[in-house]
Amino acid sequence: MPKAPFTRQHMQFKIKKTEFLKGLRIAQSIADRKSTMPMLANVLLRLEGDDRLRVVATDLNVSLSANLNSKNKGEGGITVGAKALHDIITNLPGEEIEVKRADNNWAEIRSGKVKYRLVGMPDRDFPKVPDHSDTEFQQVDASTLRSMIDHTLFSVSNDETRFHLNGALFESDGDSSRMVSTDGHRLSKIDKSLTGGPKLTAGVIIPKKGLLEIKRTLDGIAGNCELSIKTPFLFLQGNDIHLVVKLIESQFPRYEAVIPKNNERRITVDRGLFLDALKRALLMSSETRGVKVTLGSGQLTVNSDNPDIGEVKEEIEADVSGEEVSVGFNPKYVVDILSQISTENILVEIGGELDPVVIRPAGDLDFIGVVMPMRI
Repeated sequence: MPKAPFTRQHMQFKIKKTEFLKGLRIAQSIADRKSTMPMLANVLLRLEGDDRLRVVATDLNVSLSANLNSKNKGEGGITVGAKALHDIITNLPGEEIEVKRADNNWAEIRSGKVKYRLVGMPDRDFPKVPDHSDTEFQQVDASTLRSMIDHTLFSVSNDETRFHLNGALFESDGDSSRMVSTDGHRLSKIDKSLTGGPKLTAGVIIPKKGLLEIKRTLDGIAGNCELSIKTPFLFLQGNDIHLVVKLIESQFPRYEAVIPKNNERRITVDRGLFLDALKRALLMSSETRGVKVTLGSGQLTVNSDNPDIGEVKEEIEADVSGEEVSVGFNPKYVVDILSQISTENILVEIGGELDPVVIRPAGDLDFIGVVMPMRI
């Protein structure tokens, strides 16, 4: 009797909804829907043995692979639209999801009485992502790394013609670390103790999208994460998530040169009062018309006028030392800096009316913000 032809069993798996979303949440933000390569908008789902599902997404610069707990039958994989899959899984009822590869690389997704069918593509066409298996990792505190990103992400440049400013500079000697970013209009710099961190001979530039995905990954990690920098990649892992970020290979500007060292005028002021005054002044400002801050005796005056709308003036009590001066700037830049400071009081250091303004938490030298002035 002739043997029946061998047919590979269709891949299928069952997985907890929360477990699946752990990987898909980051995967769908990495997948590149604007790329000319349709595959980069997809997420790869591949069975690993009987009890692991590998979820992979990449835009060729940032890559994620997540190893998730699942119950598998058959073998192989499939790729489907990352955002569509994430949105479907998020809205499905029930705690357990069943996924099966059907004919022509369609994916059948079931939960309770709901059944979806998604168009898929063969897993063999999915691009390879950088391998982290032989990478030596260092254990570092996840909350410290997340804080450093929070304090610098807002001042990364979005101008793609200034490639070297499209990320944050990261420096580390194994004990302490520094992150710096600037868009040419403002600069932020933070120093933190990062015991056990990587020992770098030179700083590396982490691109903005990489910073966003690192932060998103760190949000799900309590305690330590694992970090490794092996040019041209940064590797991060924790909570079964493995992230690889391609570093920007360029020269970051000499940032120390633009941070004033001896501004003679110093003001200590309540952070909340100053922040609220700037937000109110922001209502009267525009891209070309900023806010003017004047130092007086025992007070700051925040002024903004716009011929098309109106004007506002507010006085705030402050501890002022140095001669009277007025300086103009884009209030949004200062609001962004103040929003990253948690101390009750801040220290503002001003040179002349056209010199960069330094802002830092009072009594804390870890973080510093610098804002370039505007002519008003």
